[in-house]
Amino acid sequence: MRSSAPPDPETALRLVPRALLGTSLALLVLGAVLNGAGRGADGPEIVSGVATAWAIVSPLLAIGMRGRGLVAPPSVGGTSDEPVAASVRAGLVFFAILETGVVLPAVALIVSRPQWPLVAALFPLFVMILNLPRRAA
Repeated sequence: MRSSAPPDPETALRLVPRALLGTSLALLVLGAVLNGAGRGADGPEIVSGVATAWAIVSPLLAIGMRGRGLVAPPSVGGTSDEPVAASVRAGLVFFAILETGVVLPAVALIVSRPQWPLVAALFPLFVMILNLPRRAA
């Protein structure tokens, strides 16, 4: 049996948000390109409306859930593993909620003609960028 060190939660907190940001951005670009080229479906505009509303609400929900304001201070680490693990979980849920605020508008761009979701998705995307954890020195 191979013995290895337990996974470092701080590493996950640095890597996962970047992965979520990258996939969100890639899907948003794909949706914008397909919508702009007229290759999107002619779905109902309500899809765009719901996606736009969620893109605006998701950052507010994520900020409220995390309870640290718009931009969280850098993590200091704790004396025990439990506060660090809870902080990491809250940070990952924060970024997951924001990712949905970008992905849903990206899908709306693909299935519906209006372009409001593209503009609305910039709000959660901007909040994600503002809150990316610093890389280890």
